[in-house]
Amino acid sequence: MKLASRMGKLPPIPTLAMNTKAAELREQGVDVISFAAGEPDFDTPDHIKEAAAKALREGKTKYTPVSGVLPLRKAICGWVAENKGVAYEPDEVVVTVGGKQSLFNALHVLLDEGDEIVIPAPIWVAYEPVATLTGAKVVAVETSEDNGFKMTREQLAAAITPRTKIVVINSPCNPSGCVYTRAEIEGIAEEVLAHPQAMVLSDEIYGKILYDGEEHVSIASLSPEMKARTLLLDGFSKTYAMTGWRMGYTCASREVVKAMDTLQGQSTSNATTFAQWGGIAALEGPHDFLNEWIAEYDRRRQAIVEGMNAIDGLSVVMPKGAFYVFPRISDLFGRHGPGGELKNSVDVGIYFLEQAQCAAVPGAGFGDDRFIRFSYATSLENVKEGIERLRAAVSQLG
Repeated sequence: MKLASRMGKLPPIPTLAMNTKAAELREQGVDVISFAAGEPDFDTPDHIKEAAAKALREGKTKYTPVSGVLPLRKAICGWVAENKGVAYEPDEVVVTVGGKQSLFNALHVLLDEGDEIVIPAPIWVAYEPVATLTGAKVVAVETSEDNGFKMTREQLAAAITPRTKIVVINSPCNPSGCVYTRAEIEGIAEEVLAHPQAMVLSDEIYGKILYDGEEHVSIASLSPEMKARTLLLDGFSKTYAMTGWRMGYTCASREVVKAMDTLQGQSTSNATTFAQWGGIAALEGPHDFLNEWIAEYDRRRQAIVEGMNAIDGLSVVMPKGAFYVFPRISDLFGRHGPGGELKNSVDVGIYFLEQAQCAAVPGAGFGDDRFIRFSYATSLENVKEGIERLRAAVSQLG
């Protein structure tokens, strides 16, 4: 049997691949600490779960409109207006089966063969493969840890061309944890507005997970002109620990939302009905739990950065948002472990897994092979134990 040629454009998801390897070791009785999964280790708050359970009891188990029930889309509009300063109407919102479907749908309704999409690297693993699947050309902009892994306006100006259809911004960013300042967002907006054909896909799913007094600025909030040129992607997974609920959403122009609705109608149709009522409770309910979660993330952030920077061969920039660190591990290249020479981030990832029993995700999948991603969405005890294991494993390299 011959598979469709497009499948050759889709690599395995590196986060899932590392989780699979870690699970195999656990089945063999190995005590593996996972720093690979990009999901909160907290449970979904009870009031959200109860709202979904209540919806089930009330028989809310049938199909809904593809874009989601009207009360949820209204709740999204209210939340986005209050937290991001952007006003949308319900017919400018489409609820998707997870944030990944928002990305998939958005790129497929906008990109044609030969179009270009500008993506700062490092960035979440799904952007480049999905863009490539559309036939578009990916223009990767290599950012610097010296600038906190943020794409500058000057870099964007050098990358953008008359064929550029989409510019991607992810703030706070997975995997680096960088947060763009208002001035940096304004500079990017000015550059985009200077190119009439270009739009921005703004991935804001970590927008509530911030540290050190950082401000989340949605590029869509800057002006009516910028709102019209922006697709705002967000969801419930990270803020509310609802990764398994599979709900994301996109706010955009009616034309784009209608197209995404049409595409989604030919694939999954609506997000799970009773989960949507849980989403309403999430947006309209109490958020005090989030302060406690962020305080705990912050303790882990401080511990993992301090610990990694004390290990010879590792160096990491302090992240300002999300729950990841992205340490440079290129100083380990050329050194030797039991399996031979470490030549790239995949080799280092395998070495950390097999010799330190710590699962992390190689930076190659995020667009920079000199780094590796660790999620600190795990207990502080695991963070501290993981640091000691990494220290011992690195010291054993020849």
